[in-house]
Amino acid sequence: MQGTPITIDELLRFSIFENISTEDMNAIKQYINCRVYPMKTQLITESDPSQCLYFILSGCVKVFLDDEKGKEIVVNQHHENEIVGELGVLQNIPRTASVITAKETRLGVMTEADFKSCLMHYPVLAMNLMQNLVSRLVNATETIRKLGLMDVYGRIAVTLLNLSEEQDGVRVIKEKLTQQTIAGLVGASREMVARILKDLKTGGYIKIDKGMVTLLKSLPHNW
Repeated sequence: MQGTPITIDELLRFSIFENISTEDMNAIKQYINCRVYPMKTQLITESDPSQCLYFILSGCVKVFLDDEKGKEIVVNQHHENEIVGELGVLQNIPRTASVITAKETRLGVMTEADFKSCLMHYPVLAMNLMQNLVSRLVNATETIRKLGLMDVYGRIAVTLLNLSEEQDGVRVIKEKLTQQTIAGLVGASREMVARILKDLKTGGYIKIDKGMVTLLKSLPHNW
């Protein structure tokens, strides 16, 4: 469904457009079409051709893989002011994962041809993209390092902290988070995740209300 027109101010919230002039932004904006997708709309399917990238104007998307048995493995979640699908577009390779909306999501959609054209014509955009990719690689490497050295509880604790944001003196995960989603993110069974979350709730460390997680105090070092 077509969404309301995208404004320059909305686009300037994306790090990829940092330090780009208003004149250039007005030109780039013409290549980005606004679309609104309901919850659980599949935007990208693994192994499909990479034809466009997405700017998340509002909402949230989930990145996942399907294993040989059809089990869903959650790889990541992306939120407002993040871009999705740029790697496949840049490398001209099939999609490496599937993406589905986790709630109603408003997106800016840009085709592969238009994106590559903008990178050629606006060098600042290309530099910002490179810095963005390097930052994501560093963060991913650090997360993998931490998770690889931890037991299941440690991986859950790190994941909850990484997904949460400071709000009124406590850390809150604003998006609904299911036990299965956490299990996919940390590489554990849903049953193990359920037991750990139950213990954290009993100990007064977290509160879960309709899938929304609030970290009430510092999580214990061990479980």
